[in-house]
Parts: sequence; C-alpha cells; structure tokens
Amino acid sequence: MSQQTYTPNTEPSPHKNHATKLWIPIILLALVAVYLIFGENSIKTPKEIIIPTPPPEQQTPLETLLYTQLPELIHNVGEDNWTLDNVQFNEARTQAVLWMAENSPETGETLAREPELVLAIWDEAAGSWNLHLTSDPEFNDFFLTTDFKDSEIVDRFNFEADPKAGPTSVVYGGYKLPWQGGLTKRLTWSVGHTSCTPTYYCTHAFDFADGTMFDLTAAKGGYVYHWRDTCNNGDSSCTNSITLQDRTTNPWTYQIYLHIAKNSIPASVKIRGVYVWQGMKIANVDDTGASTGHHVHFMVVEQTTLNACTNYCFGKAMDITFRDVDINWDAATQGGRPRLAEEAAWYGGTGRTYYLSGNTFKAGPWSWIFPFNIK
Repeated sequence: MSQQTYTPNTEPSPHKNHATKLWIPIILLALVAVYLIFGENSIKTPKEIIIPTPPPEQQTPLETLLYTQLPELIHNVGEDNWTLDNVQFNEARTQAVLWMAENSPETGETLAREPELVLAIWDEAAGSWNLHLTSDPEFNDFFLTTDFKDSEIVDRFNFEADPKAGPTSVVYGGYKLPWQGGLTKRLTWSVGHTSCTPTYYCTHAFDFADGTMFDLTAAKGGYVYHWRDTCNNGDSSCTNSITLQDRTTNPWTYQIYLHIAKNSIPASVKIRGVYVWQGMKIANVDDTGASTGHHVHFMVVEQTTLNACTNYCFGKAMDITFRDVDINWDAATQGGRPRLAEEAAWYGGTGRTYYLSGNTFKAGPWSWIFPFNIK
C-alpha cells in the first residue's frame, strides 16, 4: 500500500471536535497493527504444496515421514512452486532422489522440462529428513557417498568440474530451433537451469515443449555420434537421446537431444557416422529420463567436457545462438538466444515464452548422391 499526503487548500473549520482528531491516528495505528500481525503470519505460513503420494498401505514409516515433512522442507528452501514429480528410494528407504517439478506461478500448471534434483537423507538422530540441493557447495561430494552414486542419474553430473568456473565467452552459431519450421513451441527453461551439477553446466541448455510428442529436427547438420531409443516412454529411470557431432566448429562440438520417444529415431539415422542435414527429423519428443513431461532438452557441448556417453551424452552447455530467434542477438553469429521473461529479469536481456521455428530441411549439394551416409 503506498502512503500519500494531502495538503488542504483551507484551514480546518474551528468548530471541529478535537476528540475526532485524536481518534483518527488511533484508528490508523490499529489498522497498521492488524496489517502487520496478519501480514507477518501470511509470510510465515507455508503455501499449500501438493505432494502426490502412493497409498498409505504401500508406504514404509520413513516414506510416510518424508511425504509428511516435505511441504515444510520445500517451503524452508524457498521453493513454494515445486511439486513432487517422482521419487527414487534406496533399498533401506533411508535415502531418496526427489524430482521436483516447477509449477507456473501464473496458471499453476506443471512445466514440462527437466526437474530439480534433490537428495533427501533420513537423519535418525534428529528424527527428520534433510534436503540437499544441487546448488549446495557440498552436493557433489555428498552425492558420491549415497546409494545412488552408480545410477544413471550420475551421467548428468561432472563431479570433477570446478564449481566456481562458469560460462566462457565462446559463442557458437548457425543453429535453428529443433522442430519443424512454421510451428511454435514453448520455452520452459533456459539460463535458469539448475538441473545438473555444477549448475552452470546447464546455463546455456534449452527445454522446449508443447504438450505433445512432436517431431524433433536437427538444429544443425552433424554426424550421428550416439543414440538410444529403447527406453519405454515415460520411464523415469531410463533416458533416450541422440547426439550429433559437428565437425564445422573448432573444437568439434556435440549437439545433445534428451528425453526422446521409444523407437522414434528413423532407421536411416541409426548408423554411427551417418550425416544428418539441418531440419531433418531425428526423433520424437517424450519424457524418458529426468523429465516432468513431453519436452526436449537441447544443448551443445565441447569434447573437453563430454562424458563417456554410457547411457546418454552430457557435458557443459556452450553459449549458442539460433538464426530463427530475434532476441538476445549476437551480431558475430547472426543469431539470438531464447529466454523466459522471468529469467531475463535477473540474468539480463529480453524474455519470451513462445518461439516460432524457421527450421526447414534443405539438403546440401551432394545429398542427391549421398542422401544420408556421408562419413
């Protein structure tokens, strides 16, 4: 509430009751006190956080405690827009990896993107669960002491990276949005990404969705380097993906497309070293792996941070620009960077939610002779 002052044009009438003058500030002070009391309570009262849970008869006592304590724990870390999307327990049910989905503050809908990964550890002495976020300085070392150190989820972490490093000044260009030209998709995450560790590994990654399993097209030409599309659709413990190697950059870079659908990669693309032209279909979008809904997680990494691609490829996302994006423009690469408005508010630049693709397939000069396999 903004406070305003008012200066009358004339003096008050001399016959006004002085008692009235005394009551006015008293009433105002009372109103302020009431506001402060209820306002303070509203700040301390956690917003209702929905935690989907299995039937009570299917829960162990420790699981029940986790689900019971989780709303307050989430509120205490300042994330009232989170909701539990998935949980993986260890065998003893004393450790859990929580996949927290983000809800839109405007509509309340769950955003289809990668989840926030949170470790929940049971503290026997305190009789409570403790949460550990990827943004915690000790998260990397602590994760390696848990029962999840050998799970597929580790593929997205680089435990030897310098947590204080951060993005470089290198910018790669020539990309187009990874779906069919003329169609619009929603950006659900970009520079705000905190779904990997170190968190800056995802600063220049992009999540796009439209609620469907839309066709995924190559953002730029490249050679097929790695793929997997055998995970069942919606399987949270198994990640389908395809990675293209770009030899036009120095050093070579790798386009990584995560969370694709089962058996959706065309047979002609499932050949290591086969060339894929920009705009060609390479898969369909799904929500396999660490995902809260149908979407694609797209990023470009250099060889120096590329992991072993055991289950899927991952690494440090490099700053890239798209020729068909007109905001956050980079003159050197003649492209822009997708960004949400709320992300731009703290990161800088311009934000927008929906993006129109200009990515149409245009084969190279030798494609009629070598339509796919150019090694």
